[in-house]
Amino acid sequence: GWITSAFMLGCFVASPFAGYCSDRFGRWLTVLAGTVIFFVGGAMQTGANGVELMIAGRAVSGISIGVLSTVVPLYIAEVSPANLRGSLVTLQQLGITFGILVAFCVNLFVERVVGSTWDWRISLGAQCVIALFMGLGMLFMPESPRYLAWKGDTDQARAVLRKLRGSDQEKKLAAEIAEIERDVQDLKMQKSSWKELFSGKLALTMLVGIFIPTVSQFSGINAIMLYSATIFNDMCLSGIAMTAVIGVVNFLFTFIAVFLSDKSGRKPLLLTGATGMLLGLVASAAIIWTIDYTTNKSAANGIVFLIMFFIANYASTWGAVASWIVPSEVFPMRVRGKAIGLATMGNWLANVIVAFVTPILIRPDVADVSGTFMFYACFMFIAIPFVAFLLPETKGVPLEEMEEKFSLPLKEHIRNNASELCRRRPKTQGSKPDDFANKL
Repeated sequence: GWITSAFMLGCFVASPFAGYCSDRFGRWLTVLAGTVIFFVGGAMQTGANGVELMIAGRAVSGISIGVLSTVVPLYIAEVSPANLRGSLVTLQQLGITFGILVAFCVNLFVERVVGSTWDWRISLGAQCVIALFMGLGMLFMPESPRYLAWKGDTDQARAVLRKLRGSDQEKKLAAEIAEIERDVQDLKMQKSSWKELFSGKLALTMLVGIFIPTVSQFSGINAIMLYSATIFNDMCLSGIAMTAVIGVVNFLFTFIAVFLSDKSGRKPLLLTGATGMLLGLVASAAIIWTIDYTTNKSAANGIVFLIMFFIANYASTWGAVASWIVPSEVFPMRVRGKAIGLATMGNWLANVIVAFVTPILIRPDVADVSGTFMFYACFMFIAIPFVAFLLPETKGVPLEEMEEKFSLPLKEHIRNNASELCRRRPKTQGSKPDDFANKL
């Protein structure tokens, strides 16, 4: 009820303000403020003596997560070298999946071992410990060098970059600083505003940067995470144990995104993952629709495999690349904080919609499990051509050059992306790489 909704509402409301605060007060200070708010929210929940205080604590925690989920990937992207940016931003998703796994283990331990009337306070109080460690860690972190240069402190930006890149990288450091300074000079000639986010100049960038992380939440991942235990229980399997297995698969396959996002690129991972998730959802829906999996062991095993196949595809691609990498790198510096705030707000709004819609869809008299899976499969069907023709490859592209990737007219932008896809495909006899692009 309200205990769950208050958290998501806090995330949704805080996200756009977090982006503004990161531009106004800095990335480092905003992350630290979000950590302090996280500690306060955890303390309120741990000490709650009634439903009202628990709801308030959940809302405060939601605000902190709204802030952190907006600014942390932005901060990581701005301190990372272009050739490692994808892998380093993906570490956030790895941390999230690891946190989910640890939270499940802590809750299970407290429930089975402690087993007292106040065991829930131990579980909720653990987040305060995490907040303390994060706050202490932030004291040793530098401000984003790009933010420092943007605010005119070029010397400090150079010092931070030298510390991050190493003293033996002077040549690369000089080139990176020069590029940042050129971008800053351009920024000083332009005034950023909320109005610019909705201008025609940034329309395509905003569409891509908001649509991809938002549709990631409509991939079906939350429906499976929320209701897989019910499906497994119907198969006479332990819902709790299988949920733990899903958590392990989710965590382990995120490592694939860490290692491949800067090698294979963003687009191949997103296209491969969307195709795999689409197949997993459609095949699962077909089995559930046509066979009674509660009595047919082969059908039950097939559904278990397909659900794990779906989780593996999501974790290794969309979980990190769509949710965090793409929105953290596609927006221009002058509006990056505000734009990422809106993208994260869309992400959380999608979470809220899925949380409310899924319990209705999954009812036997509405769409049932199979219809629900097909509903979310439709979003992956839409996502595949969207990524193929509207998202340019951003692997290794400096943040300062990202705006150029979206500067072409729409038809030419689509044609270039089609040509890029053709160049990735192996040539066949009698065909030319740009034939398909020229037809477009």
